Amino acid sequence: MIRNITRALQYFPKTVFSQRYLQTFSSENAEDVRFEVLETALSHVKHHGWTEKSLKKALKDHNLSEAALGMFPHGPAEIVLHLNLTLNDDLEDMMAQQMEARQFKAEVVPIKDFLEDAIKTRLKMIIPYIDNWSDALALQLNPSVAPMVLQQFTDLIDDIWWYAGDESVDITWYTRRAAIAAIYGMTELYMLQDTCPNYSNTWTFLNRRLVDLEELGNERLAAEKQLQDAGSFAKAAFIIARNMLSPT
Repeated sequence: MIRNITRALQYFPKTVFSQRYLQTFSSENAEDVRFEVLETALSHVKHHGWTEKSLKKALKDHNLSEAALGMFPHGPAEIVLHLNLTLNDDLEDMMAQQMEARQFKAEVVPIKDFLEDAIKTRLKMIIPYIDNWSDALALQLNPSVAPMVLQQFTDLIDDIWWYAGDESVDITWYTRRAAIAAIYGMTELYMLQDTCPNYSNTWTFLNRRLVDLEELGNERLAAEKQLQDAGSFAKAAFIIARNMLSPT
């Protein structure tokens, strides 16, 4: 939990109000309180959605008044950000353990298989919230939290590629991450529409997109040039995600 709290400080800037409210707690547990309230709020999402009501319920569970809402300047969007951070950390821990096991066995896993497993594992983590995940995605499009959402997303994609063994330092660093970011985003949206048991169509969709990516080797140079002209990976990936999530 300490690791999550420390990393959370990167994403959740405090308003003057929230800083003053946190000062009513000891310096040792101020951020712990914030973390625990967000954790509890997740348990209310199923019944109350990604709403202020879930935050209020969580505050009540911790015997805090609604004045403590000032700790969450971005409102219910912070529940989503908190979940993203927690799930990203869980995936990173899992990938680190897998890397250690592979190194011990001197085992080599094809990059496509690793990417597929990592994306599938991360997407499976949102299944408990799938019924109203579209609302969570909508909250993440809010301009006030978009920079934090983008940072979390780029961190996720970068971690996946790093544990896949990518050590590139040229333009391929950007193109590989932009490609997987797009595939992740498309698969996430497909998953929201998938009514098949165990989301079997979603995993088939993911596999096909990764196979397609493998077959794009002959067009790689052209794609790299386009992304280079577009700017940094972060900008390109965010534009892709935004366009996919925006209503037509």
